[in-house]
Amino acid sequence: MEYVSLGVIKDSFGLDGTLKIFSTTTMSNKRYATGAKVFLVNPLNNEMSERIVVKFRRSAPFDFVKLEGIDNPEDAKALKGYEIHVIKDRNDLEEGTYFYSDLKGCEVVDDKGNVLGHVKEVEEFPAQLTLRVGRKGKPDFFVPFIKQFIKSVDVENKRILIEIIEGLL
Repeated sequence: MEYVSLGVIKDSFGLDGTLKIFSTTTMSNKRYATGAKVFLVNPLNNEMSERIVVKFRRSAPFDFVKLEGIDNPEDAKALKGYEIHVIKDRNDLEEGTYFYSDLKGCEVVDDKGNVLGHVKEVEEFPAQLTLRVGRKGKPDFFVPFIKQFIKSVDVENKRILIEIIEGLL
């Protein structure tokens, strides 16, 4: 079974054990719907424990999530550094959207088939998502994840075709 990370627990919030999570998902409302199942992942040993969402609110870049069984600030603080995961389900995605983890490692090519590098990271900037592309012996470059630059994405074959404009590389 594959999982996708929703974020990292940074602290507790309030007196009821609510978790303050640095979010890495664009689908917080769906992921943290009341009754949703999430998994807490211990960063030291990767052990997982299942929890149920009780309530949620967002204040970017943080998600504030109350989970069953975490009922006080001490319990919440003990989870600092844990990741929150959900089961990866491609049916959750709208057409033309991707899991960040599916984009990482993709080969980035130009319209002539030249390999320009590989996606190291998907970064969120206020204007749009951006791919950080690593290349051997050269500095990384950034590609805005918008139609003007991204011509096709093939996550199955780990390949992204981009349009190169002057100054991109």
